[in-house]
Amino acid sequence: PSRSFELSIAPDDVEYAPNVGIRELRDKVATYYNTLYRQGMDSQYTADNVCIVPGGRAGLTRIMAILANCQVGFFSPDYTAYEQALGLFQRITPSVFLHRDTNEAVMSPEEFEFETVGRGIGAVLLSNPANPTGQSIEGDALREYVDIARRHEVALIMDEFYSHYYYDGPERSDDPDDESDWPKTVSSARYIDDVNKDPILLVNGLTKNWRAPGFRC
Repeated sequence: PSRSFELSIAPDDVEYAPNVGIRELRDKVATYYNTLYRQGMDSQYTADNVCIVPGGRAGLTRIMAILANCQVGFFSPDYTAYEQALGLFQRITPSVFLHRDTNEAVMSPEEFEFETVGRGIGAVLLSNPANPTGQSIEGDALREYVDIARRHEVALIMDEFYSHYYYDGPERSDDPDDESDWPKTVSSARYIDDVNKDPILLVNGLTKNWRAPGFRC
C-alpha cells in the first residue's frame, strides 16, 4: 500500500508531552503487543505498561538509571551502545557473558542460566535479533530465557529494535488489507505470564522495525 510522507502538526500540539508519552500512543503500543503476541492470554498490556522515550539509547539509559546496585550481564559481541549505557552509573557493574562453546553463536538456555545464576547477575541486557550478528533467540529457547529470568528474579532487558527483520516466515496473503496475516516477528512478550509482575522489559522503536529513521520514540 502507498505510504504518506507528509506530517501535519497543529500549532496547539507543539508543546511538551508527558514524560511517559501521550496516552493515545501508549494505548496503541499496548494494543500492538497484545494483538501480535498475547491473544487469548489473561494478562494484557495497557498504557500503564508503556513508556515513550526519545530513542533506544535514551530508553536504555532510563532503565539503567532505575536499577539498584547490581551486576548487569551482556553479550559480546552486541550493540556497541550497551557498553556506553552500562558505564554511566556507578551502581552498575557490567559483566560480559562469555561463550564456552565458541562455535555456537547463540547461548543455550542452560548456559544462560549457568552464567546468570553463577555470577549473581541482577539484570541482563541483550538485543534479539542480535546486533550486529543477526543471531536470533526464538521459540522454546526464548521461552526458557524468559522463564529463567522469572524464576531467578533477574531483570531481562530485551532490545527488540530488529524484531521485524525475519525473512523465514510462511508465505503471506497478497491482500494488503488482511490484518490477520502479519509477517514473522519475534518478541519476548509472547512468553510473559504476567505483564505486571514478570521482570521482562522490552525496548522497541520506529527507526528500524518501521523503517522510519529519525523518528525518536
